[in-house]
Amino acid sequence: MTPKAPPASGRTGAGNGEPNAASVPAAANAGQGETIEQCILRNLHQYFDHLGGAKPHALHEMVMQAAERPLLKFAMQRAGGNQSAAAALLGINRNTLRKKLLEYRLDKE
Repeated sequence: MTPKAPPASGRTGAGNGEPNAASVPAAANAGQGETIEQCILRNLHQYFDHLGGAKPHALHEMVMQAAERPLLKFAMQRAGGNQSAAAALLGINRNTLRKKLLEYRLDKE
């Protein structure tokens, strides 16, 4: 059996041969094989197409918030509301998770 080739980007997660998040198919388009990275790029192209020549503002912040908030919600749901388990899933410190939950006002959900 031939081993699978690494993702096109050549990156793997945590240095352990695991695929990174960008190489995992996005749930909504898993049948089409679209990665999270491809989904983000497709949406950025759509965003710029709809700007109609207007200049974007704070693109990095907009994209990071658009990705981080649902990621935090997903991790908390997946961990059944357990912040320690969610932090472990995300690979971040529990205090960092708590700070981010407060920042995005997800601490009450």
